[in-house]
Amino acid sequence: MQCDLKNLPLGLPLTVASLGTIATLKAGKNLHAGFGIAWAALTFFHGWQHHKKMKADACRLFGCKPKGEEKSAEPFRELVDSFQVDAYVPGRVRLRSSLLAANPHWQQPLEDYIQSFTGVKSACINTVTGSLLITYDRDKLKPRLMDLEQRLAELAPTQL
Repeated sequence: MQCDLKNLPLGLPLTVASLGTIATLKAGKNLHAGFGIAWAALTFFHGWQHHKKMKADACRLFGCKPKGEEKSAEPFRELVDSFQVDAYVPGRVRLRSSLLAANPHWQQPLEDYIQSFTGVKSACINTVTGSLLITYDRDKLKPRLMDLEQRLAELAPTQL
C-alpha cells in the first residue's frame, strides 16, 4: 500500500499538536518548542494539501477569477456583448460601451483589429465617452459584413 501524502488526514495530528503546544506552556521550553514546531509543520502541510481550495476561496473574497474561469479565447468578448448602437448611417456607425471608458488600454489593439477588415476606412475610440466610431466603404464589404450592417440598421435608435 502506497502512502498518499496528499490525502493524509491531518485533523487529529493538528489537534494533538495544538493542544500539546498549549499544554506545554509551563512544562518546559524544549517540549513547548517541539510541539510548536510540529504544529507549524502540520499546518503548513495541511495548507499545501488544500492550496487549490484556499486559492479559490481567496479569489472569491478578493474578487479575482481562478484560472479555470478566465476567458482566454476572446479577450474582447465581454466588450463586444456590451456594445450598443448609438448612431448609424450607411458607411458610418457609432457604438457605445462603458467598458471602453473603463479599459483605455484596449484602445489601440481594438482600433488596429477593426481596421484590419477589408472595407473599413477608420476606427476611432474615444475612451472618455466610451464610444467607437467606425467608417467603412459599403461596396468593399463582404456579404457576411453586409448582413452585420443590416443588423446595425435594425438596432440603431434613429437613422440620420
